[in-house]
Amino acid sequence: MMQSPVGRGASRGFTLIELVMVIVIAGILATVAGPHFFTPSVFTQRAYADDVAGALRLAQKAAVATDCPARVNLSASSYVVQQQAASGNTCNTSDTTWSTPVVGTDGVAAAGTAPSGTTASPTGAYVFNGSGAISSSPGSTLTVGVNTITIDALTGYIQEQ
Repeated sequence: MMQSPVGRGASRGFTLIELVMVIVIAGILATVAGPHFFTPSVFTQRAYADDVAGALRLAQKAAVATDCPARVNLSASSYVVQQQAASGNTCNTSDTTWSTPVVGTDGVAAAGTAPSGTTASPTGAYVFNGSGAISSSPGSTLTVGVNTITIDALTGYIQEQ
């Protein structure tokens, strides 16, 4: 009969000290290395890029719905969606102040602020006409944090990448 490689009095498994040491080392590694793997900045930058793309789509839809130009005024750290004033069914194209805020589905004027460390470029006014096409903009490709938003000049189609 063959004898097992472990002697009769020996036990199999790990000692309590070995298990505690493994847990302590794993805890130290998680404390030191963990935050580097789970930085929220990537998620907040993506969320802000989604907000900017949504604001562009809202401005486009407002322009189509009212047949009155609407714009997203984008700075490096914020945006606001505005429309030229309209009286009745007539658009006041001489309204250079763009005094009418565009209101989102929540009933609040559409505006947003970039999270810390996130910037957008190129900055300026992205204007949509009544057909939904972009009629004026500082560029057709926006960079928001590490994300890219492309606006088709002819159709106004907004694509996030």
